[in-house]
Amino acid sequence: MTETEILSWFESSWLGEAVRDIFWVFPTFETLHFMGLCVMFGALLVIDLRVLGVARFIPMRPALAFTPVILLAFAVVVLTGIGFFCSDPTGYYTNLAFRIKMVLIVLGGLNAIWFWLAKQGKLSSLPDGEQADPTAKLIAGLSLIIWAGVIVMGRLIPFLL
Repeated sequence: MTETEILSWFESSWLGEAVRDIFWVFPTFETLHFMGLCVMFGALLVIDLRVLGVARFIPMRPALAFTPVILLAFAVVVLTGIGFFCSDPTGYYTNLAFRIKMVLIVLGGLNAIWFWLAKQGKLSSLPDGEQADPTAKLIAGLSLIIWAGVIVMGRLIPFLL
């Protein structure tokens, strides 16, 4: 399949047609996308700020308990984002902000995997008030920068369509 055929397939899918043609679907997806992003970024803030040492008063183990919330919110954001993409695949695919956002999401995912594999186990046993190690702080800082970038690029998409 060519690139054009793939984009046409997305556009003619039932999801693309629903998001485009049923008046309440796009605003519902937009609301769910925004709420999911707020929950995800808010929970990430709790963890990342704790790891960075800004919120040392928060015990690490309860902060890390937000991980399933982040994953659920991310799933909502991805599913609604797929709906947006299907509604105008060519417009999104050719949009620079969308492309940058996709790269940042991949980087955010890789950063999260790095955190999970290298640091989460060690951090869950970190005594209350203790500082995380420099690598954990680097990962947390990158997380905040990457996901803030995702939000900014997402906001720019409609202005560049």
